[in-house]
Amino acid sequence: MMGLDCWKATLDDSKMQFILFLIFGIVLLPGLAFADSIQSVQYADIAEIMMKKYQINVDNTDFTIFYRFSTVGEGESSDEDHTAQITSIDVNQDRKSLVISLDKINQDDIMSVRFSQELVSSEGKRLTLLIDGKEKGYESSSQDNKSTMIFVLPKDTAQVEIVGTKVIPEFPSSVLIMVAVLSIALLVPVFAKHTKRI
Repeated sequence: MMGLDCWKATLDDSKMQFILFLIFGIVLLPGLAFADSIQSVQYADIAEIMMKKYQINVDNTDFTIFYRFSTVGEGESSDEDHTAQITSIDVNQDRKSLVISLDKINQDDIMSVRFSQELVSSEGKRLTLLIDGKEKGYESSSQDNKSTMIFVLPKDTAQVEIVGTKVIPEFPSSVLIMVAVLSIALLVPVFAKHTKRI
């Protein structure tokens, strides 16, 4: 202890400040320099890293759907189910839904699926989840214009359908109104000419 006191006594204040400045510069500044890049990593991005990907193309636009199958375990434990598979994902424009066809669901599983709200959305309402045609409950969250749903798949499930109020591609109602008005504007003169001849 005596040696430390002697060492401190021999350093004047300016040298002590310089050493503290060096320690601060070497230890803390690199961490601060990377702080912005660390903050930009979102929880959702980390979840996507752990999930599998399925690519679909709708009207020449590519979408990535992230998913994961987990076994239903005891308590908090569950493992990834490596045998369960997605065989196809399609958009059903008539039903305003995302249809996911499955294979090899050999036991009850937990499925997590994450997709762009551009693909299917519910405009302020909850999405409807159908598992083999039967409505089921689910947990959900939304972040960065993406929806995440987590739900239980019973053994031998063949199809999951996520029903919203809007799917891509969907024309805005203003476009439909404009098309109707233009159609009427073009047809009225034709009918007027035709009725004058009679």
